[in-house]
Amino acid sequence: MSAIDFYGNEPGNSKSVVFLCSSPFGRFLYNLTLFLQIPKIMGAFLRSPLSKSFIKGFVKKNNIDMSAFNDVKFKSFNDFFTRKDNSRKPELSSETLISPCDSALSVFNIEENSTFKIKGFDYTLKDFFETDEFDKTFSGGNALIFRLAATDYHRYCYIDSGSLEKNHFLKGKLYSVQPVCCRTFKVYTKNRRSWTILHTQNFGDVAQVEVGAFSVGGIKNHHENYSFSKGEEKGYFDLHGSTIVMLFRKNTIKLDEEILAQTVNGKETTVKYGQPIGKKA
Repeated sequence: MSAIDFYGNEPGNSKSVVFLCSSPFGRFLYNLTLFLQIPKIMGAFLRSPLSKSFIKGFVKKNNIDMSAFNDVKFKSFNDFFTRKDNSRKPELSSETLISPCDSALSVFNIEENSTFKIKGFDYTLKDFFETDEFDKTFSGGNALIFRLAATDYHRYCYIDSGSLEKNHFLKGKLYSVQPVCCRTFKVYTKNRRSWTILHTQNFGDVAQVEVGAFSVGGIKNHHENYSFSKGEEKGYFDLHGSTIVMLFRKNTIKLDEEILAQTVNGKETTVKYGQPIGKKA
């Protein structure tokens, strides 16, 4: 595992997003962009065949390993971006906690009064769900924030075997999830998101919240009223960076000490789809 400085200009922040978030005029332009639905227009273009020409440059610039896709002809940039990599092999031992995705991970404690602080903002569970029915369920537990960059693999898997019922979609805006934006706006509760409760075999009830971001028009979950297996694909994001928030009940997980130490030091930890990040408490 490696650490990422959450507050550095690179690799977490692009210069354009720093400008849009770091001054009153920049923030005005950012909100105007969202008001004019520019992300929706961008998304439509990147799903069209006209966007295929951007794939080669994106792969080269970000040094993405495409060896598993040498014979694949992508129909659009989004077709490339949501590609399915069958070579991914999640750790399946029963009591191991795995990452649901490629991402930069940080960890926060949920206080007994059901609040927790992320990058200068106080969040409540009601902020995420728009209901207070889970306040007692997750008080005293852990919030894990998996922040996906545009270069990450954008599919995500189930962290354990179990079952779920309904997916709840909450319409919102599409702010970036780059670090500087997370310190400027309460993006995890302002942005478009989908949440469900996973009834897992080893970690009890776990809330999973998928959060969309700038130009991410879709959060695609495959299942409702379903029994799932550990490591099975749960869904994927359309286009650019996104975030998964997972909430665990008190005394249900024991996280890797390196991840905890890096969070205390203000750093995120690079994790991969299906990689062990802790174990059952």
